[in-house]
Amino acid sequence: MTDRPKDCFDELKIDCLSSAISYYIRVLNLWVSRDLEKKFAGLPVAGGTGKVSTLFIVFHQPGITASEIRQFAGKDAPAMTRLVEKLISEGLLDRRPDPETRRRQQLFITDRGREVLDEVRAIVGREREEAFWMLSPEEHAQTVALLRKISNAYIERHKGLDWKRSR
Repeated sequence: MTDRPKDCFDELKIDCLSSAISYYIRVLNLWVSRDLEKKFAGLPVAGGTGKVSTLFIVFHQPGITASEIRQFAGKDAPAMTRLVEKLISEGLLDRRPDPETRRRQQLFITDRGREVLDEVRAIVGREREEAFWMLSPEEHAQTVALLRKISNAYIERHKGLDWKRSR
């Protein structure tokens, strides 16, 4: 028997899912994604996933390529190409040939991309009080740390950091 308070999941019969982290991550992702879509409405990063993280990665790693970003955006190569094309068509990214090897296409943030990231920062800055009000500051920090640890392990397992090591 647990000493936690009863919640809405106690009434469900979800078998082994009741103790599966993946189940709760999926439920949480659905609800948080819906809320973020409402907040991003009118911004060119609304609709779909990977745009915001791609913009931040390019902002902090100018000259990175789409293939180097894709594991962090959770995209396969064709989906990443479509995402980058969309960000370029929206005027948020610029693509230039690598001066050392013309086949490699480097990505750079545009001034419009920087403006959008400022708006995203303001929205994300309110996340703790608007989306995760039920967590104390300590619980919030602990949750971020645990999710970051899990995410890092998956990315490392799938060689997501190879681009950084080879630079």
